[in-house]
Amino acid sequence: MHRNVALQCVRLWVILSLAGGHLTEDQKSTIVNMHNELRSKVQPRAAFMQRVVWDEELRLVAEAYASKCIWNHNPQLILLSIGENLFATTGSFNATKAILDWFGEHVDYDYESNTCPENKMCGHYTQMVWANSNKVGCATYLCDTVEGLVTKSTTVLVCNYFPQGNIEGQRPYESGEPCSKCPDNLPVCEENICVVENMFSSVEPLSEDPEHSTVSPEGPLATEEPTTLPEELTEVYRRMDDTGLERSRSEIHSASAPLLLVVWLLAALIL
Repeated sequence: MHRNVALQCVRLWVILSLAGGHLTEDQKSTIVNMHNELRSKVQPRAAFMQRVVWDEELRLVAEAYASKCIWNHNPQLILLSIGENLFATTGSFNATKAILDWFGEHVDYDYESNTCPENKMCGHYTQMVWANSNKVGCATYLCDTVEGLVTKSTTVLVCNYFPQGNIEGQRPYESGEPCSKCPDNLPVCEENICVVENMFSSVEPLSEDPEHSTVSPEGPLATEEPTTLPEELTEVYRRMDDTGLERSRSEIHSASAPLLLVVWLLAALIL
């Protein structure tokens, strides 16, 4: 009896706390399609790059964490063996702007040295184009206040990736002739991406709207005050780098990630 009541309370809490965390189907498609479009156009070109697909388990983790309204990375990322990118805006949420903002960090990333200037951020970009990451799940949440930010009424976007990227000492991908190193399980080259044979392509071209055609990435630190933008822009946005989460792949076996993910999610919902 008591157990059933507890379960009902948890379900009610989930419904109420995540009510503002749902992306529309169009926004989900935009996020996935833009990831793949941009992954196919990296410079230098990638000898192996695979397509990312939407993952509901990652979405659930992203929703649970976004609802906490904390401007810092999920402390359970290493345990779950997943990567994470964060974005925040005080204006209307625009999925295209968020993804282009992350990808825009490529201007500060040096592939040859695999480095980024100390006063810049490149971790969002490298996670986006990490060749071994093939799943993504994201969520937004409208927060009255965000711990770590001074802005009000802020929409936080959390995107989680599996397998995780930004592994210490590794580049996001191996450069070379596109698809020249496709593995046996991904033998077909489709728009510079290695895919399974006869896989149906649903990738749509990026918007040609001039509003989304250029990005001038900023390079704030996590503790930095919000950047002042030109007066003609009414939107204030921030990003959170995940380069501090780099680690050796040998620390955790990726096979245990799905179980750990479920355990963490249940704990997050109950607490």
